[in-house]
Amino acid sequence: MTNREPNKIGLYLIEEQEVYRKVYNLIFNSRNSVKPLGVSTRVEADIISYVVTRFQPDVLLLGPKRLQRNTIERLQEIRASNSKPGIVLLLAFYEAEDVKLLRDMVLRGKGSIAILLKQSLDRMEQLHRAVLAVSQGQVILDPALPTPQCAERPAHQFLRELTARQSTILNLLSKGYTNFAIAEALGIDVKTVEHHLNTVYAKLRDEAEFSDKHPRVSAARLYLEATSEL
Repeated sequence: MTNREPNKIGLYLIEEQEVYRKVYNLIFNSRNSVKPLGVSTRVEADIISYVVTRFQPDVLLLGPKRLQRNTIERLQEIRASNSKPGIVLLLAFYEAEDVKLLRDMVLRGKGSIAILLKQSLDRMEQLHRAVLAVSQGQVILDPALPTPQCAERPAHQFLRELTARQSTILNLLSKGYTNFAIAEALGIDVKTVEHHLNTVYAKLRDEAEFSDKHPRVSAARLYLEATSEL
């Protein structure tokens, strides 16, 4: 167990993206209320278990580039048996099937948790407040996350025709991601993103509101309407 300074929140960071690791260091190394205990660069189930056992943090902050099912399952196991650590889960993006698993984890587990989208954080102070809230036993869900009903029941036929990857790309596009940002988030080539989007546009051309002049805008609007986010 790491020695803990009195009245400080022991925080362990597990973040896969270097740019966010640097931001976290900037935020938390200057805060008197937080004691950083360490940093890991891979969000994996075994690493999470090791960190919880070895460092016994008050709050565990995780920033997966791509959320894996076994990560959710390991967090479920930890929350089912312990009220600590509190968990702050920062998502770059999510698959539709992740939403129900995440909400089930929140409802069935013990202790505090915050699930936030990285693109929802506009100021460094927001993340600091989330860590403080979780250390005090609060539960926070990003309002931008859809309800499980929206995630499970597509509201439009064309959503059922999309592959999982196409749906993920369209979800990111609807949140304002550029093709380059989508490629970075998913770890794929920009040309692959363009190929998927062209396929999606082809599937949408029969829609009355789809415009060949503005396919990106039309696709985003149709997706948001179909998922009841608009």
